[in-house]
Formats: sequence, C-alpha cells, structure tokens
Amino acid sequence: MDYEFRIEDRLYTVVLEAKGERYVITSGEASFEAEVHPISPNVLSVLIDGRSYTLYTAEDKHRHLVFCEGQHFELIEPAEDDDSFQAGEGSGTGDDLVIKAPMPGKVIKINVKEGEEVRKNQTLAIVEAMKMENEIKSAIDGVVKKVSASPGDMVDTDTPIIELAEKE
Repeated sequence: MDYEFRIEDRLYTVVLEAKGERYVITSGEASFEAEVHPISPNVLSVLIDGRSYTLYTAEDKHRHLVFCEGQHFELIEPAEDDDSFQAGEGSGTGDDLVIKAPMPGKVIKINVKEGEEVRKNQTLAIVEAMKMENEIKSAIDGVVKKVSASPGDMVDTDTPIIELAEKE
C-alpha cells in the first residue's frame, strides 16, 4: 500500500508491504524490512536489522507524531487539495519562526530569553509529553523575538512557545 507523508515540509512516498509479521518499507531507492510488535496502543517495538527501537506515537486529525531515541517526527497525510508544499522543497521559514510543541504536554524548561541569538539545532525548550522529555530545537539561526510560555505551562500543538526572527 502506498502512503504519502510530509515531514518538515517535504513530501515522501512510502510503500508499505506486509509479509507475515514483517513489513517491507520502501521510500525512493531505500528499502528495508521491519518487524513491528505493539506494546500498548501508542507504543511500538520495531526491529530493524537486528536493532530494536521503541516508538511512541500519537495522532491528531491528519497528523501522526512519532518519537524515537530523543527525536520527534511529524508525519502529515497531505489532503488532496493541499498544494502548500512540493516534493523535495521546503515552504520557507515562516513555520520555522514560531516554535510549538510537537504534541500536547507540559513545559519543563525554557533555555532562552527574548533578544538572545540562537543557532540552528540549539535546544530552545523542553516539553514533557507522554512521560518523555522532548527537546524543542531551533530550525534556523535567528534571534528570540518572544517567549510565550513558562515552565509549568500546559501547551498543545497550536500554542506558540517561542517566536524567532531571522538574523539581519
């Protein structure tokens, strides 16, 4: 079965083929087999090339949030009329300027202050969700324009935590 997902404004086509307890996953030229075992409704154990991974998942409308080994991925099933992105092309930095939680949770720590310069991949905040602490990182080199959340605040995926501005 073919699936299309958007990850960080890039469109990926993934072919998923069940073979007993295993799945053959193909994206572009890459292909691998995975053995998937549900642990609970939102937790999966995945075995790939003899290595075990624990995936924590959540769904929100057309979005699938996946957490694995400290990284998070947002998989979005594009609507048929969604032309906001092209395969292999980003949609600009507009979405990179407003930092939001990848899933509903509690702000544990804010690592930056308004006016502070930040670099790409710098940890800006830590949000606890599904009993896991998730580092929220900057997607750009920029300056903190506004900090909208404080430690202890509950946030959802639509709540801005930090707003950035591009470096001049």
